[in-house]
Amino acid sequence: MKRLILFVSLIGLVMMFWLTLPNNKPVVVVCDVGQGDAILATYKNIQILFDVGPKNKKVLKCLENHLPFWDKTIEAVVLSHGDSDHTGGLTDLLKIYKVENFFSNGYLEGEIEQKIYSRKLSQNDVLSLGLFNFEVVWPPSTNSELQDGNENSVAGILRVKNKNWSMFLSGDMENEAEQKLVWRQILNEPVTFLKVSHHGSATATSQELLDVLKPKVAVISVGGNNRFGHPTKDVLDRLEKMAVEVKRTDLEGEVVF
Repeated sequence: MKRLILFVSLIGLVMMFWLTLPNNKPVVVVCDVGQGDAILATYKNIQILFDVGPKNKKVLKCLENHLPFWDKTIEAVVLSHGDSDHTGGLTDLLKIYKVENFFSNGYLEGEIEQKIYSRKLSQNDVLSLGLFNFEVVWPPSTNSELQDGNENSVAGILRVKNKNWSMFLSGDMENEAEQKLVWRQILNEPVTFLKVSHHGSATATSQELLDVLKPKVAVISVGGNNRFGHPTKDVLDRLEKMAVEVKRTDLEGEVVF
């Protein structure tokens, strides 16, 4: 009987090892973290995590689902801005994972920045890791009046190298920033996927932006029955008018590409 139990246990360990082998294809996951953002890009043993969600430990569940159980190192974490629904999961994340590099808009509050010592990302920067390139389009690097906030979220296009695959990651960017990017032709080509800004707030995802990006699929990271009324009817109507397929974490859980 003891031998049988040992044999079954070994089989269980082998299966767990097999099921958590690194994925040999690039995967992007919009994690289900409730009312917040956390997007994981992973290829083999390399990961980039864009925002870490609110303080509810849901980002840890997402990482557990998609990282090998022995891999406790994340190569890069990008914090779009300092709002708690994008940074609140940081303390819990650092208890489990080692983060090799932190990046941000450079305007995080002192309490957060003292934990991570991030490197600033701004327009025209490119973060390249594994098969992924993240091309930063916002915020600009020359505006001395910038402060941490939705309007200064780190935003950019995530691409898979040598593949016809692109995703616009917007943080909580709002209409004014979107329109500047369009009018200045900094954004001037379609993308495959759109991470809808600010959880579907009416203050973002402008028609001007959609006319340029022309996404095939839009993903809304949002909490069920949230008190903000996200996603708003205005945003959903604009996406429907353009025949964009909409995926929502409050309805589908995590969304995997």
